[in-house]
Amino acid sequence: MNTHSEYEEIAENIGVELSVGESLAEHCFYGTGGKASAVFYPESVESCRELVSSLKARDIPFIFLGNGTNVLVSDDGYSGAVISTENLKGITISGNILTAMAGNGLSEILNSALYNSLGGMEFLCGIPASVGGAVSMNAGCFGKNIGDYVLYVVAVSGIYKRGECDFDYRTSRFLRDNDGVLSVCFNLENVEYDQSENKVEYFTALRRNKQPKGRSCGCVFKNDGYYAGKVIESCDLKGYRIGKAYVSEKHANFIIAEQGAKSLDISRLIKHIKNTVKEKCGIDLIEELQYIGKFEDES
Repeated sequence: MNTHSEYEEIAENIGVELSVGESLAEHCFYGTGGKASAVFYPESVESCRELVSSLKARDIPFIFLGNGTNVLVSDDGYSGAVISTENLKGITISGNILTAMAGNGLSEILNSALYNSLGGMEFLCGIPASVGGAVSMNAGCFGKNIGDYVLYVVAVSGIYKRGECDFDYRTSRFLRDNDGVLSVCFNLENVEYDQSENKVEYFTALRRNKQPKGRSCGCVFKNDGYYAGKVIESCDLKGYRIGKAYVSEKHANFIIAEQGAKSLDISRLIKHIKNTVKEKCGIDLIEELQYIGKFEDES
């Protein structure tokens, strides 16, 4: 068990902001979950790398957390260190190359691209993820993925060209190896402002029409050779609820968390959906969301 003094010593030695016992419910879109032992807020690539090195040297478990759009935090919280990327900010543009730090939101880089007559990633508009989280999980929609526009990634362990990132459907080497994305260089297209703006409006309208309102993590399950929402709907699970969490009536691949919901409500609902779909359709649904902490079905 790591003590507060250990976390404080690490933070002081490196010069990073630290919050001990902070609620992670405030850091994720579901608004559920318990506290983390410690949350660190590095502001540079160098301090982040030094932080990871210090945590590893003390055998302290750690995870990276961006905007928390695609995570579910255990009600018991996380016994370890959370490395928040929210203070890793900065966007630069040179020609058609846009470089952004991990903590910048997708909306920020899309706006910067738009006003510099650069495009290609308009399909990401409306996704509230950070750059680091989006690249780590190779976020995408409408048949496109953010990894297609990556030139190279600066991670904790080094610098990786796109072909070295092992991008696949909703994953990458960074997600699989818990290797934090610190900054990303994107290769964009030269476009007319009006052309890009029209695409943003088009994709925004599509998202508004298809996606439900309420607290959610977006799509819960991967569309792996099938549309998970359609499969779940075919099992008559729209509206099905456990506690304060329910399957959206508008889009069955969304789970909505009402006020007062617990992460346990959501995790049990996910388990019920998976079991029902397996029984009725023979399909093994795979989650897009990432779990933080321990849940009841874990040994």
